[in-house]
Amino acid sequence: MVDRIAVDSELIGSHASRLGAVASDISLARDAGSAGGLHAEAFGVLCAFLVPPATMAADAAGSLVAAAEDMVRRSATEIVGVGADLEAYEQKVLEWVRALEAGL
Repeated sequence: MVDRIAVDSELIGSHASRLGAVASDISLARDAGSAGGLHAEAFGVLCAFLVPPATMAADAAGSLVAAAEDMVRRSATEIVGVGADLEAYEQKVLEWVRALEAGL
């Protein structure tokens, strides 16, 4: 059985920073993927019909990658908030314990 619960706020902050870096990497990947465009002239007359479906698929993929980036960024923000909440709670508990000790 564990005698105490320990929260490492620095580790939580480090994890949030790593998530922020992952979100930035996702953003770079999305930008790199959307840098090239499809043009009917590039495919010639016989394959020009492929451009609209391919463009739609690329747009959908870009939207999904952007949503993943947003989700990871929100996760990083929430993790920072959890760390801050835990630190604030720890300070309150310390204040209560000190008040009890002073009353004894």
